[in-house]
Amino acid sequence: MIENFVLELPLQVEKYQADVLNKRYEQLRQLYNYVQGKLLRQYRYFEQMKEYQACKNSKEKKDFFRTHPFHIDGILGNNKELLDITFDDYGINGFVTKLGLKHINKETTYTDIGINSAILAKLSDNVWSAWNKVLYDYKAKRVSFKKYGELNSFGCGKKTNGSGKKVFSGMDLHLDRMEVSVKLNSRTGRNAKFITLPILHNPKHADYEIWALKGGYESVKVLKVVRRLIRSQYKYYVQLTIEGEKPQKGRRLGKGNVGIDLGPTTIAVSGESIVSIDKLASKCDNIQPKITRLSRKLDRSRRANNPDNYNEDGTIKRGVKLVWKKEKDLKRYSKLKRELAELLRKQAAIRKQQHIDRANALLKEGDTFIVENNQISGWTTRAKETKLNEKTGKIQKKKRFGKSVANHAPSMFVSILENKVKSLGGEVVKVDTKNAASQYDFTDNSFTKHELKERNVTLSNGDTHQRDMLAAFNLQHLKYDEAEKKQYDTEAMANDYDRFCQLEREEIMRYKNKEKKDDRSTIGAGDL
Repeated sequence: MIENFVLELPLQVEKYQADVLNKRYEQLRQLYNYVQGKLLRQYRYFEQMKEYQACKNSKEKKDFFRTHPFHIDGILGNNKELLDITFDDYGINGFVTKLGLKHINKETTYTDIGINSAILAKLSDNVWSAWNKVLYDYKAKRVSFKKYGELNSFGCGKKTNGSGKKVFSGMDLHLDRMEVSVKLNSRTGRNAKFITLPILHNPKHADYEIWALKGGYESVKVLKVVRRLIRSQYKYYVQLTIEGEKPQKGRRLGKGNVGIDLGPTTIAVSGESIVSIDKLASKCDNIQPKITRLSRKLDRSRRANNPDNYNEDGTIKRGVKLVWKKEKDLKRYSKLKRELAELLRKQAAIRKQQHIDRANALLKEGDTFIVENNQISGWTTRAKETKLNEKTGKIQKKKRFGKSVANHAPSMFVSILENKVKSLGGEVVKVDTKNAASQYDFTDNSFTKHELKERNVTLSNGDTHQRDMLAAFNLQHLKYDEAEKKQYDTEAMANDYDRFCQLEREEIMRYKNKEKKDDRSTIGAGDL
């Protein structure tokens, strides 16, 4: 299998160039919504057909779409007749790439301003990605249209030109000068019009960039220009999808198994030389209260400026067309929205960076990482059964761990760790939760269920351990290659038990000796 990786570098963009790029993002957003509107209307028609309703699985759906092509007015094929469009990646790609001939005004088409078939082909990938989930993934319910400012990337892949050489069409990359060119018209040669964007270097990552680009122009398969809103201003970057081995930063894997017990907010680790429990993305906790307050301010501002759109009980009116005041006319609301966007960006960046740092720190602990394959989305689902509190008689809350999972992103950490370990030749093993790692007592080879509030577990030999760290210790010694569940290496566990106890005591002391509360204090040293 051919390996690919993405290299992202900042661009130096002048004011007039930023205006050109922002206009192109908006034009592609409008095209994206135009395509989704046409496809949504066609899909609603298919849903009413008895043949489609009779489809029981993905294969039958694909067969139905292949045998039921449809047409859209104004979209012509090579034979100057209406183009046959099928509801799959190939058919949608053919439809979207024809939109280069769509007129912006009486005299100008999208191709005339540099939006050619190669750029539209990448846009069609985004369109099909949304529909692929709706059609074949039960979790996705509908496709969404992109609001103003929500489409933030465009690019193209390589195409073979007349001389048989693979080049980028509509954009170009000059690695000798470290520049990216974006075409602004459909002409060639001297009549072609470009804007040229210099690529900036980071001296700290110079070795990494040189290694990544060692394959030269031929190794770059996809070229994209992306933008990000940072401190209320757009910053621009070039993303290069490069074919080849991903550059390494001198990191090495250790030897042995490492057990990881993951919770909504915490991670417990047990290895040959480590036993620890920490909070995931702990620095995000300080940002979340600010986000909550700003969200409430925005809601109050929205209600105050649009009182006619709400019922007396505070709910939004339904069944009538609502007219909302435009954001550009609401200076305070726009300012609050920019502040909220900046906080969300910071939270996402800090969360990801903390996950990366933690994953890097764990690489030296082993080469096989064992983690339970939890359905993390299930942690966020509200309880269905209504229960009464025995002490107060009141109805118990049905909330679970939705906000905790959203703020600390345990699934993202597993993905980051898996990518890093695999690139270094190691393995991340996701085992079935039926192995009951948190219930196993190796001292008498028994399984005992514990309530969620039980944070300390006492084994049959009388020793008490923190529940998550003990579960990580059990996962470390799980015979994951056995076909039968709940198979643990009790002999190895007995040999490693004294070392585990010593490292666990040191980890507990690390919390109890804290003079000040740090970002991990919410775990609670008393629970350890």
